Amino acid sequence: MRPLLIPLLLAALSTGPVSAAVPTVPVTPSPSRVVLPVSVPLAGVQAAAEARVPAELARLDQTRSFLGGAVQVRLSGAVTRAGTPTIVPDGDALVVRVPLRAEFQAAPVGVGAALGRSFGGAATVSLRLTPYVTPEWEAGVRASADAVWTDPLSVELAPGVKISVQSLVGAQVRTALDAVTTSIERSVRGGLDLRRRAGTLWARVQRPWALPLPEPGYALVSPQTLAVTPFRLSPQEIGVTVGASFGLNAGLGRAPEVAARSLPPLTTAPRLEPGLSLAVPLSLPYADLSALATRSAAARPYTLPVPTSPVLRVLDVRLTPAGDRVRAAVRAEVRGPLGLRLEVTTDVTGTPVLDPATQIVTLRGVSVQTRKEGLSGRAVAWLADARAQEYLSRAARFDLTPALERARSSLAARLPFSPVPGLSLGGAVGPLRVTSLDVTPQVLVVQAAVTGTLRAEVQAGALN
Repeated sequence: MRPLLIPLLLAALSTGPVSAAVPTVPVTPSPSRVVLPVSVPLAGVQAAAEARVPAELARLDQTRSFLGGAVQVRLSGAVTRAGTPTIVPDGDALVVRVPLRAEFQAAPVGVGAALGRSFGGAATVSLRLTPYVTPEWEAGVRASADAVWTDPLSVELAPGVKISVQSLVGAQVRTALDAVTTSIERSVRGGLDLRRRAGTLWARVQRPWALPLPEPGYALVSPQTLAVTPFRLSPQEIGVTVGASFGLNAGLGRAPEVAARSLPPLTTAPRLEPGLSLAVPLSLPYADLSALATRSAAARPYTLPVPTSPVLRVLDVRLTPAGDRVRAAVRAEVRGPLGLRLEVTTDVTGTPVLDPATQIVTLRGVSVQTRKEGLSGRAVAWLADARAQEYLSRAARFDLTPALERARSSLAARLPFSPVPGLSLGGAVGPLRVTSLDVTPQVLVVQAAVTGTLRAEVQAGALN
């Protein structure tokens, strides 16, 4: 389940077209966490158990002697399933109760044939199924079975001729029930095949995934721990909570080589709080951030507080790294009456900071330098005004909220979904938030976080 979800999330987190495939080195990711409640409706378990109990558990067809051989009686009949099984939780186990019906005929051979009688009785078979999972990734059920008769399987044909078939069919029923429990244990253990499946999944999830971007991009998962809670049994379902912690990385270019970790022991926790918490370092090219800043600044022209009120409008913002700071080359134009039109480029350099409340990135501690080539003294004076410089410095800002909301909506729209027959994933995705920034020579690395809830439902009869 986890490997189906994570590429979906990382693809949704793509903020837009990527303009350059620059290989990046993944930063050490913060731990991410998925805790997933899994439920198996008891209807599917009931149907699976019913299929294991044969329609006929015992059959009798033999002749026996009574009264020292003076009377020969032919005994015939069968013990069969008589109704729909029921299933109830009982402590740490599920008890499947299957009603049985026994119908027999006792027919004297020879002159006493007219004394033949039909008789029978009822019983309930109780299959006790106790699920288990071990740190060595062995999972299954421990099964036991018992039959309790509500009627004695006997009849009195004549004084002194009392016939009982209880012992005759009891051994057959016991043998049939032993076969049922062995079959259930083997079937569940083989069907789950937990260690092999978990090992395959563990290895597969550590391979780099290609992200659906215009240029090469990848995602890397570094699984760390896995845990499960004890099984929860209710009249409606079997429940278990599965928890995983792992590191997530996303980047551009070709993924680096990684050494796969071996499958760790499975730990058991008394309780795991359901939820989804992912921390994803994302590499944002400066070209993409430049486009965001340009769109934002171009929509906010500024009227200079000078005679004739010329208007200063940003045409383009180009962001580049400058050590641990970011430089924004802001290209703008000044338009005024009588055909006044001037182009000017201003370099704004500062430290990128994130406002967690608004998800807007701005520059702090800025220095503003206007390139004076081709400008008149009057234009230089206009642009030297503190208010004009404040406007230009604000051009190097970009709001990540729309991109994050598009990503959240894209992910939420995919829930619920069924990755394989018999498995349904549902839940809710909370807001995506950027929690930190890191300037690198190729990209701005942002730490994105998302929380939410997930749940899974398994239809036992539909799983392949």
